[in-house]
Amino acid sequence: MEQQRWHVTRSRRSWAELQRRVMLVAAMSLSLSFPSAAQARDLVVFGEPTLMNALQRIGAAWRERSGVRVNVFAAPSDLSFAQIDRGARCDLVFALTGSTTDDAERQGIIRSRPLAPSLRNSLLLVARSGSARTIAPSDRTELASFLEGKRLAIANPDRDPAGAPALRWLRALGWRGEEGKSLIVAESSAGVAQSLADNGAQAGIVYATDAAARSDLAAIAALPERDDGAIQYVAVEATDSKSDPKPFLDFLGSREAHDILRASGVQLVGE
Repeated sequence: MEQQRWHVTRSRRSWAELQRRVMLVAAMSLSLSFPSAAQARDLVVFGEPTLMNALQRIGAAWRERSGVRVNVFAAPSDLSFAQIDRGARCDLVFALTGSTTDDAERQGIIRSRPLAPSLRNSLLLVARSGSARTIAPSDRTELASFLEGKRLAIANPDRDPAGAPALRWLRALGWRGEEGKSLIVAESSAGVAQSLADNGAQAGIVYATDAAARSDLAAIAALPERDDGAIQYVAVEATDSKSDPKPFLDFLGSREAHDILRASGVQLVGE
């Protein structure tokens, strides 16, 4: 029954998702087609949408220190690799680890050796600021009590890496919300945050990076890390990069950059 429900949800949203992806590809192609948008000395960086705030802040700090502009474009990793393969200029990609990035390496779209430490995201149960309290992740009874009777939003389990672990965690707590009633399924983690802002939901599960970017959200509890691995990103150089990304990546390893990453909800793997 649950599989049928997700199938119906997927069918209803497939056209909207296709339109969104076409618009993203068109926007990226247009932005990168004009030489004035990115001089060869500047860096062009593609990154997962949920890293946008962190990468923009890191890029601004690097420009202040070095004078080199960092042009950040947000798109899912598969779209980023597709654009590079079609000739879009890119120097560096902050991509999700996994099969999509492995395939891009095998196809020669990106270089084989990662240039920087991996980054890690996490998931948070959040609510609107002013109406929330912090609950220990281990206090399952209190968490279940907090969720009782609330409309909860999660990212689409079929489209966003945040969705499936969020749903598993809720089921493990014994929560049995139904889609369209107590459960709202958004296209992405950013959509969950917007649903809370619009009062469509009273609580939601989002990436730590999305929560850090919004002052109107308060963290209730951190979800435990997934048994099948954390949500991780790796910085990889495009095979046909025009500018050397190494100085920028060296800066990424500095204390200043680490402070910016932490404030943006990002952790370095191994910390």
